[in-house]
Amino acid sequence: MKNADRYMYKWAVLVFSTLTCSLTWGLAYTIGVFYISWLEKFPESNSKVAVIGGINTGVACLFGPLYDVINTHIGYRKAGALGGICMAAGYIGSSFATNVFMLCFFYGGLMGFGFGLAFFGMSIAINNYFGEQRTLVEGMVTFGAGVGGFGYTMLSRYLIDIYDWRGALLILGAITLHLVLFAQLSFSPDDLHCVKLDWMSEGREDPTPKEDATLTSDGGQDGDDNASSLINSHGVDVRNASENITWIRRCLGLFKNPVFLLMAFAELFCWIGTYVPFVQLPERARLLGIDGTTVAWIASSSSLAMSAGRLAVPVTCSLFNIHPFYAYGFSNAVAGLLTALSPLFKTDIALLCYAIFYGFFNVSVPLIRASAALLLGPELFSVAYGWLIAINGVGLFIGPALAGFLCDITDTYDTSFYFAGACLMTSGALVTLRNKAEGYANKSP
Repeated sequence: MKNADRYMYKWAVLVFSTLTCSLTWGLAYTIGVFYISWLEKFPESNSKVAVIGGINTGVACLFGPLYDVINTHIGYRKAGALGGICMAAGYIGSSFATNVFMLCFFYGGLMGFGFGLAFFGMSIAINNYFGEQRTLVEGMVTFGAGVGGFGYTMLSRYLIDIYDWRGALLILGAITLHLVLFAQLSFSPDDLHCVKLDWMSEGREDPTPKEDATLTSDGGQDGDDNASSLINSHGVDVRNASENITWIRRCLGLFKNPVFLLMAFAELFCWIGTYVPFVQLPERARLLGIDGTTVAWIASSSSLAMSAGRLAVPVTCSLFNIHPFYAYGFSNAVAGLLTALSPLFKTDIALLCYAIFYGFFNVSVPLIRASAALLLGPELFSVAYGWLIAINGVGLFIGPALAGFLCDITDTYDTSFYFAGACLMTSGALVTLRNKAEGYANKSP
């Protein structure tokens, strides 16, 4: 591929990645308005209904290493399309749910797996096209999550009022099929010669951008992802076996790396607390006597502010040469402090202000992705990011469920927000250990 052509097309990849983020994580932030409907429909405890959202985002993250393997073997175009189909099927299945268990399976499991797979594929596409200005690029991509969260929350509330929550889920399921299109457009037109448009054919269809591929003696292209299979005289696929061994070695190396372990623990505490306000703030506002329209604005304003923060913070890091890992710790600490203080806010204006400021500092996603690329290197990004989002999934499983349990035993949402705030502040505090972790890593043989 010519350098000029690749330079131009990478911005198109950025646009499709942003739209994918909008349709995946953006829709995930609409859980609050459906949470209210499900509490009214199903006679279950807060903790049981809250676990639906935890499963959804938890599954989306927990299978990170599996997404890495899938993308390695079939390419991010097919993986992204498969994710979009699974996500749509999850929404459609959820619309026919008659109990919480069915919602856990369709909305939680199937939809979560789909949007996680689709988003991971686009993350790999961004990693292939962008090496410099990583913090700013990640902020631009995840900007879509905030815009999508705002728009789809308001849309979901509107659809629920007209078609009930079942009809709203059906319509959103149809919208998510656009992910199939976005995935198919995530390659350069100059690579059409090596893109297999026939999905029934064997081999990987999408290339990692490489320059001046040359023909090898076996008739394949050196550096072309299509040449992912090499059969020896015993009928064994040597290249795929070698890729699997390399992947395992990289995983083992990562878990011996103190810097990666520090990032992993920081992410665990971050995601135990991060999602709790998105799930419980709308219901908490409703119990305070705030009307449904205002509740929707409170929930969606957090997502809108998040989109602003995910642009403003990375831009600030780029302008003032601030390392994204330090910005990550500071933003988590501020978001945690605001959440711990939020039980003091009882009016609609106060809750709206909390939602806005919490959303603005909820910028961990672009900053941790940029931190992983800078601290661990672009070669390890795919496998490292796969494990990091798996750890996010553990936190997302724990957080909403435990917060719902605390609400049930104390009969107040205040304890849930104290708990979430403490976890976020712990995540921020762990970042101060970066220099020590790097010191241990440099001493390692």
